Amino acid sequence: MNEIYKKAIEFERKGFEFYKEIAEKMNQPLAKRLFESLAEQEKEHIHFIEDIYEKGNFEIGIAELKQINKMEEDIKKVFFEIDKEKRKAPLDHIEGYKLAMELEKKGYEMYKDFAKNSIGKEKEFFETLMEQEKQHFESLNNVYRYLSESEIWYSEEESKVWNWMNM
Repeated sequence: MNEIYKKAIEFERKGFEFYKEIAEKMNQPLAKRLFESLAEQEKEHIHFIEDIYEKGNFEIGIAELKQINKMEEDIKKVFFEIDKEKRKAPLDHIEGYKLAMELEKKGYEMYKDFAKNSIGKEKEFFETLMEQEKQHFESLNNVYRYLSESEIWYSEEESKVWNWMNM
């Protein structure tokens, strides 16, 4: 298997294991669902990378990869299912958030390098993965700030990303 694909699969596998482990430790429902959703998406990334490497069908892979980013909808559903008091529950495992954001930054940079050294559909595939890592980072940062800095979050984020959290 090409070294680039091996590296990408290994990176996604580590991300899956990390997010799964953190999700199991979370008590706060919003944070728990965020990490579960991240784990699911990392697992799907592994599937797509393996599939694309084996079949070389980048067009189907890119289209499907763009469809899996349903994280906001998952978090939104949990957000409205839990009462307001539980939404404000203390932020647990703060290091987990920081490590997760760092992991997503590294993934973004790795896929950026892969895209730089690729052409055509392969380049587009890595750019799509790069965008997914960026969205993961933004999701982590958004929930982290919502839970840890609610007042600041409200004043800065009102009517921006995920404005449905402004309740």
